[in-house]
Amino acid sequence: MEHNIEHNFRRLAIVIKDSIDAISLQDLQGHILAWNTGAEKMYGYSEAEALTMNILQITPPEKKKETEQYLANITSGNIVESFETQRISKSGKILDVWLVVTCLKDDSGSIDSIATTERDITHLKNELREKEKEIQNLRSIIPICMHCKDIRNDEGFWGQVEEYISKHSVVNFSHGVCPKCMKKHYPEFSKE
Repeated sequence: MEHNIEHNFRRLAIVIKDSIDAISLQDLQGHILAWNTGAEKMYGYSEAEALTMNILQITPPEKKKETEQYLANITSGNIVESFETQRISKSGKILDVWLVVTCLKDDSGSIDSIATTERDITHLKNELREKEKEIQNLRSIIPICMHCKDIRNDEGFWGQVEEYISKHSVVNFSHGVCPKCMKKHYPEFSKE
């Protein structure tokens, strides 16, 4: 039985070490205590380099308070839910990451360190931004009748241009008559 437990721990250690996700172990102040192969590939720092660093060193300035807050929450015994944040690679590239925090306890049950699993979601965020741009572009296309110039709204109903624009912007209309329409509809008032 003891042999199986030891064997399973070794296997689990290999899984963690070779995971494609960045997995690190930190003390309660954020000093990095362990750094797996996934973290080396994702962030560009070797394990030896990372072991001399604090997690705040790979945190963008605008996310430092967020990181300090989750460290403080853990120290206070509060549960930290998984969340999206950012990190900086060795090359200076900002990475969007999904962060999972696991609190590790000592034999007395006190939290003594933190394990984080970080997945690079930068490509997903970029794809999402591109799709949002496409949707915005599609929303900016307004179907208009080539004859009467009525516009089809989002519900599929046709209405006047003024009605559509009034509902979708802060524009107010005043009415007048252009020279071409004056000549066509009010020839008696039209100046030659």
